Amino acid sequence: MSNFNGYDFEKLKQDLEKIEVPKEKMKAARQQAYTRHLDSRKRQIKTWKQVSIVMLLLIAFVATVRVSPAFAQTIAKIPGFAPLVEMITQDKGVKDILDNKYYEELNIVEIKNNLTLTILGTIADESGMIIFYQLEAPYDISELGTKKFRLTQNAKDIEAATSYSWAAKEPTKIIEEKLEIVATNKIDYSNPNFQLELTFDDANNTSFTVPFTLKKEIVPTKTYEINQQLEIDSQIIHIKSLKISPLRAEVQITADAQNTMQILQINKLKVLDENREEWGKITNGFSGFGGFRENDNSIFIQSNYFREPQSLTLVIDEVEALPKGEDYIEIDFLKQEILKIPPLKDFELSLRNFDMFDVSYKSPQNDHKQLLSTVIDANGNKFYSDGHSFRYRENGTTVEATYSFDLKGAVNPVRVYFNSYPNFLEGSAEINISLDDKSDSSQ
Repeated sequence: MSNFNGYDFEKLKQDLEKIEVPKEKMKAARQQAYTRHLDSRKRQIKTWKQVSIVMLLLIAFVATVRVSPAFAQTIAKIPGFAPLVEMITQDKGVKDILDNKYYEELNIVEIKNNLTLTILGTIADESGMIIFYQLEAPYDISELGTKKFRLTQNAKDIEAATSYSWAAKEPTKIIEEKLEIVATNKIDYSNPNFQLELTFDDANNTSFTVPFTLKKEIVPTKTYEINQQLEIDSQIIHIKSLKISPLRAEVQITADAQNTMQILQINKLKVLDENREEWGKITNGFSGFGGFRENDNSIFIQSNYFREPQSLTLVIDEVEALPKGEDYIEIDFLKQEILKIPPLKDFELSLRNFDMFDVSYKSPQNDHKQLLSTVIDANGNKFYSDGHSFRYRENGTTVEATYSFDLKGAVNPVRVYFNSYPNFLEGSAEINISLDDKSDSSQ
């Protein structure tokens, strides 16, 4: 694919656009497959052959998708693969997964209450799983939401953080989406049997229970013990290890307890190989576990699992930090009094009621994060923000946000700690990762 010229790309695009995907036939075949009075399954077999052909086309055009936005738009129209295309364009590790045929097709169909759910396939490794699915109905489902989903193994929940989204922006009868599972402990695939429970908020609260078995071999995580420290603006950051799985790489990182600044976020963290090719932070999905206020802190970056680099360099830049002691707000919600606000330029706060307040601050990068999160009450108990909204004004340079908290049982006054703030340490740093320090993840 790398030898194609502009004419070849345009011709392939035109050829791909001519492919007619028989949506109605696919729908009919899926319904027949689950009707007890079927006389024949020929149409179903034909349909799955068509799905397989589409999958082969996607793999064949992976490189082109990343090079040509026009191709990405075209392939995204093929039923079932819009989420994959989105991931390919944002994460080169997913491209490597498809190039190496690590994606596993499932094509499991369930029909209930006029909803047809197709579990298309999955990408699974020890760090978690991404499940791709399609939902179809004979009516508009653009406003239909996902209430919950649950993944179990041996009738036990997978210990993991989970996320799901809804991509419809206009009326549609077909939704193509993904479910993301990020394991807190590595998943054991010695028993590859799982069960997915997925519930939608239609009039019937339709719930699907779909068992599935993975057949592809799950590759082990590569773990590099680093145990080095770097210094930025007189602040020490400890790099413990780098774990690389097909879906994501995990950098385990902590801040030195003797630092004078409270590290909040690292905006730019990336790994470079010997050719200075970059694998950066994950931008669409889970960004990590924990935080710099906790003992365990992991930041996720794109994976280069299927590469064999000669060397790796970890680069850290744009580190958000505030002086210790100035990294929280103190409020007595009962008395409706603000007891302490750190002396931050252009930062304003006003109480709205007994569990809500408004803030505004300058954000020159036009990159909003959740500014505040953890709350510690007068007895040392932890509470958290249960929601926030934000908007931009003044040409996007100022953020106005509203935070609400569930403070039932909290003893006032409370301290609300910063999770992020656009105040940066000066400078950047990098370290070399020894590829000789790889350990066996199975131990």
